[in-house]
Amino acid sequence: MKRAGARPKRSEGPWLSVSAAARALGVSPSTLRLWASEGRVPHVRTAGGHRRFDPEALRQWLARQPARPGRPVRHGPVHLDSSPALADALRQRADLVSDAVETLVEGPAEAAYRRLPPVERRAVVRAWVDALADAFQVGSLDEALERAETYGRGHGLAGSSAEVTLGGSLALERAVDRALAAPSSPLDDDERREVVAAMGQLTVRVATAWAAAVAGRGVRPSA
Repeated sequence: MKRAGARPKRSEGPWLSVSAAARALGVSPSTLRLWASEGRVPHVRTAGGHRRFDPEALRQWLARQPARPGRPVRHGPVHLDSSPALADALRQRADLVSDAVETLVEGPAEAAYRRLPPVERRAVVRAWVDALADAFQVGSLDEALERAETYGRGHGLAGSSAEVTLGGSLALERAVDRALAAPSSPLDDDERREVVAAMGQLTVRVATAWAAAVAGRGVRPSA
């Protein structure tokens, strides 16, 4: 295996895949890949180029992170009007959303985004679109908000800047709006605004979770 940054002495036991390590850390595989590419999390690469994680090194890395701050105050479930047709329209336009993100993301967020291979970038966007579609399918934004909170908190604990953390969310919000405003979209303006408003709530949750995590680390939030 090739080294990918300094790491503690290897412990006994199996190496963790990206998916297994992401589950252990409570983040998405795409987020963990991004942190690894930025050198934030100790890992190695196999001869075939796959990332692997040492459980003991991850435990030591976690031990160096500040205690997790309190969760933001909840105001009860966030209900939506259930609309399977709207959910299907979102899923069918996931590729259009991905294409739009490629042109809308900018600044430090773009630099971080483009460190991911193209297939992973599209997978990241697809996961967020699916989360939003699922919310309209079941009529509740709760699970999508949980995802947004985990994303924001994870980036805050890892030391990502506001520009990196929020830049992607804001680009995704604009990309959803653009994809649903296309002439081929079956949604009317009111439905499109409803979807964009829901995406905006996810962006706000990312921002508040990031800020809480940064405050818990005892550093001043900055862009």
